[in-house]
Amino acid sequence: MIPGPDDVARQRRARRRAVEQAMAWSRHRRTAAAQKATGVAGRSYNHLEAKLAKLLDAAGIEHRWQFPLGRYVYDFLLPNRTLVEIHGTYWHADPRVYDGRTLTPDQRRNRLHDVDKKLFAASRGYRLKVVWEADIRKGRLKVDDLLDSGLPEA
Repeated sequence: MIPGPDDVARQRRARRRAVEQAMAWSRHRRTAAAQKATGVAGRSYNHLEAKLAKLLDAAGIEHRWQFPLGRYVYDFLLPNRTLVEIHGTYWHADPRVYDGRTLTPDQRRNRLHDVDKKLFAASRGYRLKVVWEADIRKGRLKVDDLLDSGLPEA
């Protein structure tokens, strides 16, 4: 049987996905090797972390990315023992978008994990600030708010 145009297109898409996945794993292995060689823990910046890091750099705020504390890793450590976590709108169920009754099991689990993380940080003398994805994307985040009490604690 001769493959039709739909079959050929489907095969092309499957090959393209396989190549893209292989490239992604290769990129991941290179990043992990570089992090291991330099002693930097964690994964590479995601695009939201990269945006916040640029904002912090532009403001001259000293920060440490992927700060391990106990069994948790926080996105950023700022001066004065302030930890910053970037939460995605969907996965962490931004309360401005999702009410408590309509959460998926993943969102409920992530919210509980977020509470555990906050309590653990507080028990070690750290303040945890949460930055929401929507605030970064829409440019509503004021970097100075991370250092003072302008942004509510998690």
